[in-house]
Amino acid sequence: MTGSSAGGQHVLRSAPADDRWFVAVELLRRSSPARPELGVGERLDVPGVAQLERARERGLRTAVLARDRAFYGDDAAWAVDRWLECDTLDPAAVVAEVGRLGGTVVAVTSTVDTFLRPAAVAARALGLHGPTPGAAALSNDEAVLRAAMDDAGVAVAPWVAVCAGEPGLTSAVGYPCVVAPVDGARRWDVALAADDRELRTLAGRHVGRTSYGRGIRPRHRLLVEQYVPGPRHAADGFVVEGRPQVHAWSEQVMTLPPEFTELTLTATREAPVRGAAAFVGAVLAAAGLDSGPFHLEFALGPTGPVLISLHARPAAPGAQFCVDRVSGVDSAEFAVALLLGEPLAPGRPDPAVAACSRMYLMSHLAGQVRRVSGVRDVAGIPGLAVAEVFTDVGAGAELPGTPAGYLGHVIASGSSPEQARRRAAFALDGIHVDVEALLTA
Repeated sequence: MTGSSAGGQHVLRSAPADDRWFVAVELLRRSSPARPELGVGERLDVPGVAQLERARERGLRTAVLARDRAFYGDDAAWAVDRWLECDTLDPAAVVAEVGRLGGTVVAVTSTVDTFLRPAAVAARALGLHGPTPGAAALSNDEAVLRAAMDDAGVAVAPWVAVCAGEPGLTSAVGYPCVVAPVDGARRWDVALAADDRELRTLAGRHVGRTSYGRGIRPRHRLLVEQYVPGPRHAADGFVVEGRPQVHAWSEQVMTLPPEFTELTLTATREAPVRGAAAFVGAVLAAAGLDSGPFHLEFALGPTGPVLISLHARPAAPGAQFCVDRVSGVDSAEFAVALLLGEPLAPGRPDPAVAACSRMYLMSHLAGQVRRVSGVRDVAGIPGLAVAEVFTDVGAGAELPGTPAGYLGHVIASGSSPEQARRRAAFALDGIHVDVEALLTA
């Protein structure tokens, strides 16, 4: 029997032997407008859901394996024919659960860092396309990734991995230093620490974190690496038959310390420096990523590019929208075609769109949202593609450094990076989220 999703419920039916299944191991949950009037422009689906859509367009049936079905609520239910619960960290459990689908499984994949390796192991066991499972790029461990770079001679900042609960924690690489959990995909508890006090504050906050969601417990180990001054950039694309294809390059602007997370991203088709493509190729080779999408971040240090992070999955929804907008590539379509072994369509960029910029709306203090206004007023700004506020009156607001620290975002395109940034900044300036600070004893 198989199930089709209907309002989040399963309607069982017999599974025809010729059913062909596209399987996702977990999904990201989409940040969406808190109310319809708090969003204008296009709807942004998370990459995993967009891939399910492209699979359905081919007549494939879709299944999502989840540790906890309730975690998703109705999110993405419309794109899923069947939900299956299992231990999605265990490749054997994934293979066993997929076997219950009936018909033919044609792809098993994930777009969530924690589940990249289990999905790849399961795909390999089933004889399907996908990256080599043992790759450091799939480890979801910043220390493992950096060790692979060191072994290959690829530039990374001096680093150490430490226990977050270590008494008297200090930085062995000096200050300032960037601190991040080895397993948090740079979405949780990231800071630019100036001294022991700030390092220990971040470590204490991370020790107190008991879950990343879905019942995934943090390892409570921190990467501490020397801060690399200089511009920050990202490269997004795919590895096809062992060869990297960069679809877009992005310039990043970070929040002020001690919080250290992306504030603004501007995607273009131009590499930031000569040799950037060779650096990307060297990182991907050292990380063992031989197939599939990548999101790679690096800093331009005094001696050249230095790796910051590598994720063997698409960028976050807003960033991936910017990448697709300037490259002319439908990344979800590209990913599905690659998994199915189909011909890959070349990009068809719009000559009028040279850049696309995404800016986050964040709070400078923790507190409670008292007023939201201006979203609909910015809809007429030229080049504006998306404006969304994720929070609402009465909701709590957190400082940058966790997913809950993002209150909203805007995305705008232009004929130059400067024009795209101006348009996005103009839209962001028109949106107001008033936060009242929490009183503490």
